Amino acid sequence: MVQYVHDLMTTPRSKAAPDTSVSVAQAQWGGDTTLARAAQLRWSALNRAFGDARVSTWTTPQTRDQLHVPAALIAAAGVARLKMSEDEVVVFDIPTLLDATLEMCEPVGHA
Repeated sequence: MVQYVHDLMTTPRSKAAPDTSVSVAQAQWGGDTTLARAAQLRWSALNRAFGDARVSTWTTPQTRDQLHVPAALIAAAGVARLKMSEDEVVVFDIPTLLDATLEMCEPVGHA
């Protein structure tokens, strides 16, 4: 998931199109595979999660249209549980996403 998001972020803006997330996923996982569709679904859910105030503490605005997002949050998006929202859109269970993010973080300091 981290490599997939990195590839999406480094795709030149001139090549960025509405279906970029699909084409990058298919390139990484060898076509229209289950893994490619799952990655694209998780990418969409992660974008929705960025709008949740509970996730905003993990992101740092860089400029008007850019965020700094820790790799642990992106890695967690690859494993955290998904659910259907009331309007039948796939979203992350935010507490589970944040728990998975904490599990992916490297320990800081000396214990």
